[in-house]
Amino acid sequence: MPIITLTTDFGLNDFHVPALKGCIYSQLPEVVVVDISHEIMPFDLLETAFVVRNSYQSFPRGTVHIIGVDALSSPHVKPMAAEIHGHYFICNDNGILSLITEGGVIHEMYEITINPYEDINYLLKDLFIPVACHLARGGKLELIGRKTSDYRVLTEYKPLEKADENSLIGMIIYIDNYGNAVTNIKKDRFHQFGKKRDFVISIRNVEFTEIKTKYTDVLGDDPDENKYHGKALAIFNSSEYLQISMYKSNLKTVGGASSLMGLSIGTQIKIVFQ
Repeated sequence: MPIITLTTDFGLNDFHVPALKGCIYSQLPEVVVVDISHEIMPFDLLETAFVVRNSYQSFPRGTVHIIGVDALSSPHVKPMAAEIHGHYFICNDNGILSLITEGGVIHEMYEITINPYEDINYLLKDLFIPVACHLARGGKLELIGRKTSDYRVLTEYKPLEKADENSLIGMIIYIDNYGNAVTNIKKDRFHQFGKKRDFVISIRNVEFTEIKTKYTDVLGDDPDENKYHGKALAIFNSSEYLQISMYKSNLKTVGGASSLMGLSIGTQIKIVFQ
């Protein structure tokens, strides 16, 4: 059964998302349409890349991913379709492909040329969806345009290693629904640099000397978990990024790490190893 995913910055209050889905089902009734996210910050390619690259590989190979962030029709920006690890991506050539792959391999890439620019009023409906349905039916990439290896490359801030200070310096790159502050320091980078040494994690005016394996590790042997609501911890999340969290946080009531600790995108985090 073919799958098409949608990632946009449209939000959920307007008609755009259901209109897109209706357009897809009109062309390919048997398809399964999956929402990755429609709550991306407007035009935020870094957030888009973080969400997509940490979710797309959970889908079966052959899934088609439409990325409708910064997807404006422009004579200066090429619409693209690419194959990455057996998945198809349809997006504008705005740098998002380089961010999703983190500088990795793009197996095939085509500039979409099936419709002339002057015939396109709404890029997603007039171009992205017909191409997505074509690929979901088993169609070939080469039928939708011109093969290319030229695409825009954007780079993300990488953790800085300071060997003379035995330190690793990163930053917050994402705030999730619970207020967890996700850093750009991944588990393998942490262990490669740290080499099992003791450490101190510093962020704003808070320090941590251990990284929990599970959220419930903050409880220890105490069965009364209510005492630990809002307790701060450092943990590697399911995508193996170091994040700063609070136990059973809720941004709408008690708050979370981002709101209570004053953490935001770009906040620096420093790890000093002994």
